[in-house]
Order: sequence, then C-alpha cells, then structure tokens
Amino acid sequence: MPRKKKSNSWLGVILLIFIVAVGSAILVLQFNKELRYRLETYLISAPDLTEELKVEHAFRNFPGGILGIDVSEYQGKINFRGLQLQLEEHPIQFVFIRASMGDDGVDGKFRQNWEGFGKLPVKRGAYHYYRPNENSARQAENFIKTTQLKSGDLIPVLDIEKHSTIQSKDRLREGLKNWLKIVEEHYGVKPIIYTGDRFFWEVLHNQGFDRYPIWVANYNMIREPQTNGWLIWQFSEKGKLAGIKEKIDLNIWRGDQTDLEQMLLP
Repeated sequence: MPRKKKSNSWLGVILLIFIVAVGSAILVLQFNKELRYRLETYLISAPDLTEELKVEHAFRNFPGGILGIDVSEYQGKINFRGLQLQLEEHPIQFVFIRASMGDDGVDGKFRQNWEGFGKLPVKRGAYHYYRPNENSARQAENFIKTTQLKSGDLIPVLDIEKHSTIQSKDRLREGLKNWLKIVEEHYGVKPIIYTGDRFFWEVLHNQGFDRYPIWVANYNMIREPQTNGWLIWQFSEKGKLAGIKEKIDLNIWRGDQTDLEQMLLP
C-alpha cells in the first residue's frame, strides 16, 4: 500500500508538470505568433522609409551627385508615358539598360527599353551581363551585335558578379580583359566595370582593372563603398518609381553634369 500511494503521488507531480509545460508552450507560441506578426508588419511597411533614408544618405555624402537607375526584363513592361523621372527632389538623369547576357543571350525587354528611354530626357547606356563559364570573345560579339551604341550614348558596361565554376580566377581575369579589349577597340573607349565591393577586392583589385571606371554595388546604409575610386555607386536594389511596377536599382554618379557628359560616346 505505501508504495502504491507514493507512486500515485509522483504521477500527480508528473501530470502537473506536463500541464504547466503545455500551457507554457501555448503561451510561447502565441507570443511568437504575435512577435512574428509585428515583425512581418514592420518588414512590409519599412522598405519605403529605408529607401528614403538611403537616398538621403547617398546625397548627404555626395551632394553634387547625379541620380540614375538601371533596368532589365526583370522590371517587366515599363509604362513610359507614366514614368516619373523624379525621386523626391532628385531628377533621374541617366539609365543603364541590360542588353545581353553571356555568349548568346539577349534581354527580352532591351529593344523596348532602349527605344522608350531614347525618347526621354535622360542619358542612356547599355550593359552586358558576363557569364563566367562562357567564351569571352563570343560574349563581346554578342554585346556589340545587340547594342549598336552611337554618339551621345553612355559608354558600354561590363557586369561581372559571379565566380567561375570551371576555371581559376586567373583564367576568369583573362576572359574579362579579353571582353574589355574587344569592346574598347570597337567603341574607342574604356568600358565601365560593374561589380560588387567584395568581388572587386577578391578578383579585380590590383589586377589591371583599377584603371577602368568602376560602378560598384553596395547596399550598406552606414558607409559608402570600399572599392577604390568608384565612379557610380549602386546604393539600393529596392527603389520605387511611378511607371515601373517592380523594384529598381538606384545609383548615384559621383561628379557633376560635366563629368557625366564626359562619359558619353563621341
């Protein structure tokens, strides 16, 4: 009998602990649900404020800078009639449009975007998305064939963001230099190189690429890009502009209108 009574006592304690644990779990889940809701609500409402602060930050550090955007087929069909070329008090003065990708890819909206922006009071330019596993000469030929830039357009851009999965960094650098050489010989100007801060330091710095104009992507609100001597800073990838449904990249050109004019094809 005493053993049986003792056993029932322990059973009651275990049951009580179980009830308390279940109750606590329910409260935690409810709290987490509320916390998750508040976090999701913040993340949904925060981007507008964040992007506004990024614009303010960029122009506070470079008050004489020029605002621009870049677009591709990922922005969908742009409403050029309703396109607002103004972000807060800053006018949009230049745009880079993706033209080609790799050795045979053509951006699905390039022609439409090229013609549309050509009718607006902005400087337009074209860029090539470099695929590191594909032949560099054919990529250069693809860009030249697709774009056919002329006098008054912005100088061409090479977009390199990815490491190769089939060749070394040295071989990748050789390919990039070959693309730059072919395009430079064709247009008579040194192309701009678009890349990220980290990729610049890991692959391009002190390898002969520093002499090219650099367009660097860095979305850190706290500090400007660490890449040496950059010309353009892509400071946001979540910009919004009336006439474009999808988010866009925002860029600041370091320099004044005269500097921008000097980057046009003769």
